[in-house]
Formats: sequence, structure tokens, C-alpha cells
Amino acid sequence: MLVRTLLKLSRTLTLLSLITVTALISGCATSPKVQVVSAGDNALSKDQLLAEITKLNEADQKINSKKGVTGTNVAAALFFWPGLIYTHMDANDAGRLVEQRRNHLTSLYNQKLEQENIKTSKRHS
Repeated sequence: MLVRTLLKLSRTLTLLSLITVTALISGCATSPKVQVVSAGDNALSKDQLLAEITKLNEADQKINSKKGVTGTNVAAALFFWPGLIYTHMDANDAGRLVEQRRNHLTSLYNQKLEQENIKTSKRHS
């Protein structure tokens, strides 16, 4: 009788452990990555560039929200601390790519402004 109870308890604990590990692995908070340079960037208008920069700012906010105290991060800290480290490293990588893309698009925007200013000054000359 005791052996049977211990076997049931062992199976239950094993199943519970598998469910917990599966939940932690599937719940890892990865951040979406962006390409720093896209093929059509040079063809974007100033308004399109500003819209892309706005999207990047929103993506950056989402990335930063994954670094704080979240349910996933608390669970990772308690049960699977390497997952917490991975989440922070992943968020840092994604944030770096967003910043590089933002710099690239801002540079293109400034080039377009400069080209417009040159054209405007030539017309007035």
C-alpha cells in the first residue's frame, strides 16, 4: 500500500516537474529583432522615416518592459535562473539593434532634409 502511494506521488511529482519546465521554457520572454538596414530604406520619404522611427520607439518600450519585474522573470529567478539571464541578454541585444536602426533612419532623414534645404536655397538664389 505504501509502495503504491509512493509510486503515485513520484509520478505526480515527475509530471508536475515536466509541466513546470515546459511552462518556463515556453514562457521565456524573447524580444523581436530588427534589421539595422533594410533594402528600401533609401527610398522612404521623410514621413515614412518618421513613422518607422516611431515604431522603433514603441518596440524599444516593449523591450525595456521585459527587463523589469514580470511574472516570467520572477518565475525564471525562482525556478530557472539561466532563463532570467537569457531574457536580459536578449532584451539588451534587441535594444542595441533598435538603437542602431534608429540612428540609421535618423541619418537618412537628416540627409533628406539637407537635400531639400539645398534645393530650396538654389531656387531662392
